[in-house]
Amino acid sequence: MTNTSVPSIKPGRRRRIERELRALQAMQSHMNMRDIVLSVIAIPALALLCFIVGAKLHIAFGHFWISVLAALACGGAIWLIGRQWFNLALLIVTGLLVILFETVPDILPDGSKPDRKTVRRLKLEQAIAKREAILRSMKGP
Repeated sequence: MTNTSVPSIKPGRRRRIERELRALQAMQSHMNMRDIVLSVIAIPALALLCFIVGAKLHIAFGHFWISVLAALACGGAIWLIGRQWFNLALLIVTGLLVILFETVPDILPDGSKPDRKTVRRLKLEQAIAKREAILRSMKGP
């Protein structure tokens, strides 16, 4: 006897539903207030960045349509690429910031400020030297 209340599901549709279920479960565990606030702030900030780059291109080239098309192209590229490869979209945004400010942001340490491991090692050496000096002074002449 067959159960007629459950329709047969094609394999492609089953895989799609399973994929959607996994995505929804991942969203359920990752959606919190901080993520929502950051996404609400990030989207207008990226749009503003695209328009500012477009305005700068308008100043540079003096043509309205170049600036409009550049802003739309930047926004479209960020949206399309960001859906699949977030790091590549981040590179595009960094490129837009370079165009805007005409300088590369300082992402890597510049070497003038020691890293935390070096600072920790120096503090440890100072503490050891201080304790050794205290012990030498306690022994007397």
